[in-house]
Amino acid sequence: MNLRNFWERGGFKVLAVARLGSCSYSLVFYILNCYAAGIDEIVSSTVELSILLGVPERQVKLAVEELSESNILSVTKKHEKTLVLKMNLDPEKWKNLRSTPEPNKRILGDAKNLHSLIPQKKINSKVRPVKVSLSSEEALIFPKKMESKNKKMNENNKILDEDVNKILDIFGKYHKEKIDLNKETNFAKLLLENHPTDQIISLIQFFSKEIPSLSMLVGAWFHYMNKYREETSEVDDLNAFRKKHEVFDEKIRNLASFELKKIQKEKKNISADEELLLHILIRHEQPRKQLYWALKARERYPSLKVFLDRAKDSVNLN
Repeated sequence: MNLRNFWERGGFKVLAVARLGSCSYSLVFYILNCYAAGIDEIVSSTVELSILLGVPERQVKLAVEELSESNILSVTKKHEKTLVLKMNLDPEKWKNLRSTPEPNKRILGDAKNLHSLIPQKKINSKVRPVKVSLSSEEALIFPKKMESKNKKMNENNKILDEDVNKILDIFGKYHKEKIDLNKETNFAKLLLENHPTDQIISLIQFFSKEIPSLSMLVGAWFHYMNKYREETSEVDDLNAFRKKHEVFDEKIRNLASFELKKIQKEKKNISADEELLLHILIRHEQPRKQLYWALKARERYPSLKVFLDRAKDSVNLN
């Protein structure tokens, strides 16, 4: 069922008398707008929806519960906090609608029993569904509307730009089954209107098994972006730690090399152990660790006392 059928069956009229909570109405119209944009379902969380709708998370949870109980929304929990929301566009399947938002007030009953309250247009079952499109002024809530059919047909004849091709190529590698190139191309362009190419590619690669279509990535961008940041933060911290120690190791190598050249130039007498230590610090894979053990036995290197203190201070070694 499409939005045209939904309208002809009195879906908006049923919503008007259902007396849902304000947050429930906001959520319903957001999801309807997604549907008009070609996104059948959205993947999000109550936290993200609360930020998007500008209401406390508790209200979002109550709204999701209310809409789910009324069969207006199909709600599936994909992970612990992840919700997959889909609109039920057949108003006759809605149930437990109330005359007021308060639970103890009069029950209107199932939507299919509201025909006496709401004038219904006679539906011709053979009428061919008409695709609904919204103007940019009407599509006030993200995601943006899809372009009109005629414009799509014209654009399909043009050469795809480099970024779109790159996204489609990478997405195609993870989905060997045949994909709808025209559909995915439009969603790739929609992604590029709002997000950098590198971010899009990173999410596709990271969530290759969780994103079956680019439309899902469009509808749940912030969900996947936040999840990506959470799961990669530990890796970033580890990389930063390694980078810091690589800098320290290189600093020790440079100090040891400078000290050895200085000793050779001034022709100072040092012991075999002291000379060996300098060579180890220059060539070892982990000179900072070797410096640590040298400091533990610094009495063996009396001629390198100043060097050891300077090296210790330069790499914050306690």
